[in-house]
Amino acid sequence: MKRNDFKILIAEDEPDIRKLYEKVFQAEGYEVVMASSGEQMLAELAESGFDLLITDMQLDSMSALEVLPDVRKNHPKLPIVVVSGHYTNMAEDFHQKGFTVDYFFNKPLSLEVLKKTVRTILGIEDAPNKSKGKSLFQF
Repeated sequence: MKRNDFKILIAEDEPDIRKLYEKVFQAEGYEVVMASSGEQMLAELAESGFDLLITDMQLDSMSALEVLPDVRKNHPKLPIVVVSGHYTNMAEDFHQKGFTVDYFFNKPLSLEVLKKTVRTILGIEDAPNKSKGKSLFQF
């Protein structure tokens, strides 16, 4: 499959980061839909099918911890990447709550690492060497 065959939903509350992610992933050839809030993320997921969800931990009005149970219930096979600049115990908290998330990243985050992770999840590239990325947690 080609990159333009994949549709990614990116949920990010910070406008500058949202624009950066949109520009980077569109330049990579993906179809990209942006959301700034948990409600908007859920509405987009209800309206259309996606191949991947990239979400900030803290969104306008709701956190990923509040939104992801609904996402998992309604989209159990959707790969999810969670990114946060304000939350250090993501993997532990998600694991304790029984949430299944594919990757966790702490900000600041290398866009090259994120792009490589997206390619890996979508089957465009082999899995990254886990020993090289200290900010990468996979479950």
